[in-house]
Amino acid sequence: MIEHLALQQALAGRYAVERLLGQGGMGMVFLARDLALDRPVAIKLLAPALARETVFRDRFLREARAAARLSHPHIVPVHSVEEHDTVVAFVMGFVDGETLAQRVTRAGPLSDADGLRVMREVAWALGHAHAMGLVHRDVKPENIMLERHTGRAVVTDFGIAGVVYQPASRGERVGTPAYMSPEQLSDAAVDPRSDLYSLGGTMWYAFSGRTPFEGSADRILAARLTSPAPSITSLRPDLPGVLVHAVDRCLATAPEDRPASAEALLDLLTVAPPALNEAPLPVASYVRTAGSALGDVGATFIAGTTALLVYGIGFRDDLYAAIAFYPIAALLYAIGLTRFGELVLHTRTLVGQGYGHDAVRPAVEIEVRREAAERALATSLPGRLTDRPAVMAAIGAAKTGLFIWLATRGIDTLTLIGVAGAVLIPTATVRSVLRSTGRITSLWAGGLKGRLGRWLFRLGRIGQSRRVVPAPDAPTAVFLGDAALRMFEALPPARQRQLAALPEIVTRLQADALNATEGTRLKAVVALENLRLDLLRLQAGQVQSDQLTRDLEDAGRIAALVDAALQRSTPAHG
Repeated sequence: MIEHLALQQALAGRYAVERLLGQGGMGMVFLARDLALDRPVAIKLLAPALARETVFRDRFLREARAAARLSHPHIVPVHSVEEHDTVVAFVMGFVDGETLAQRVTRAGPLSDADGLRVMREVAWALGHAHAMGLVHRDVKPENIMLERHTGRAVVTDFGIAGVVYQPASRGERVGTPAYMSPEQLSDAAVDPRSDLYSLGGTMWYAFSGRTPFEGSADRILAARLTSPAPSITSLRPDLPGVLVHAVDRCLATAPEDRPASAEALLDLLTVAPPALNEAPLPVASYVRTAGSALGDVGATFIAGTTALLVYGIGFRDDLYAAIAFYPIAALLYAIGLTRFGELVLHTRTLVGQGYGHDAVRPAVEIEVRREAAERALATSLPGRLTDRPAVMAAIGAAKTGLFIWLATRGIDTLTLIGVAGAVLIPTATVRSVLRSTGRITSLWAGGLKGRLGRWLFRLGRIGQSRRVVPAPDAPTAVFLGDAALRMFEALPPARQRQLAALPEIVTRLQADALNATEGTRLKAVVALENLRLDLLRLQAGQVQSDQLTRDLEDAGRIAALVDAALQRSTPAHG
């Protein structure tokens, strides 16, 4: 590729350009290696034909300068700007992951918990940009990256950001039509509320896999200017009310009917306790694993018992049959006990991470609601007669009778087939009927929330102490700080000594974030998030300790500044 070669020649000795990552309307993005710092980076290159045009060149460079002013955990950082004749590019942080659009295309619409997290993180990033006088103007699924290992949402492409909320030139419409606000479509002046409209449309897509308005460009334009978007509940009736309200408010036609700012949107998203909408990732993973394990335990025990019943019905006096059936039943019971042992080990891991049975109960409720919503969606679609529970049970009973009859014919081949069918068909039938009626979910959920769950966690606590995890509705600063402290405690002793100042700085930042004004609170929270992400990357081997040390020094300076601001704002007594 000519562009690849030209870019590599211009950046030779500093960056090794590896391959093309993607291509858009204004340029291309390449994966490269920063040779001095030995890290992957992304390089956005303006298409050479556009680089010769002053208006496009200036807009592209404006993207780099605007984005370079932003320093936030959920905004892709810009490292440098490169101008070499027709090679105009900027170097930015590489996010190992996929766009929100790619995620929805690959795995379907987001769950309420994942969507709530993404919406919060993007709103937080936009709030920072708005505070710096920038409006993104092109918020859309393609401009939100999801980090592969952490799931963190990162906003990219400030290429058409307006400086100090200035409108684009008259007749110069910028943005993506499917997500543009009515004021962008009508060439009116825009402010931060325009980005919130686009975020609302983005989340509408994230939750449904469709855009709020569909059809021809003229039809979309007319509908967008004259009427609000349909409520997301039309496609996702299972979403919690707090999410529905936030998305619908963002998509209001008139800017004054939307949240006044990104901070106001964040307030909307925290009106209801987060525990009603999401569970911590380790707990959610445990609940799903526990449901699967308990289902497997039940299925294997049903199969083993069925094997013994078949033997008792058709082969009671057959010694050879006893030699076959009893080992089969014993093997099935052993498989069930093994799966239960795996669940006990998983419970111990969760206890070791600081979670107890009290954290599992709300997560079970979330999983039950999710599965109920999936069943409701499935039953609303045209189905087959054989999908009905009564029909399933009747067909299963008929098949079981047939296989038992085959097993008693005395013909070796038919006996083997009959035995296998007589053991497996009843098990599969019972599980299918219970699953279709929701009984499997209610059985394992009731057990996990009740005595069985409490007993599992008592087993899990044997030989280890439980660390304290903040409540799901604790303030963001508490969550971030406690997460950083837990990861610090997991570091080797030598590394802990190297970062000995971290616990004290984190504690100060937590206190500052809880007591400071909005501006200083945001600084403390950003510092905490930077430390948490550095520790996470340190565990994954993706960050050098000297980078963490620098961020720790920056966090210490921020803590000192916030402390000083708090002292100045506190009236003297005496």
